[in-house]
Amino acid sequence: MYEQLCSFEELAADVAAADAFREKVRRQAFDVLERHASTIATMALQLLGNRDRAAHWMCSRQRRLGGRSPYEALADGDVDCVWDLMAGIDQDE
Repeated sequence: MYEQLCSFEELAADVAAADAFREKVRRQAFDVLERHASTIATMALQLLGNRDRAAHWMCSRQRRLGGRSPYEALADGDVDCVWDLMAGIDQDE
């Protein structure tokens, strides 16, 4: 007989908690970007229209960065690649 180890309600609560944590980290990461690379943060805000979209984009893996996120590219020292990627945002959308 199948014994249910976890209810769907618990699973849904766990997923909601993980989503909330991810959003918190995303906002905190963008705060750090604004303090340490304000020109990149400002450009992302201008190109993407609002803070939530810019913060999400910075965390998203990009094909043109070899599957890395812009944050990962910055951590690798590839600032120019992030600028180049942002220059193409208007063309991609």
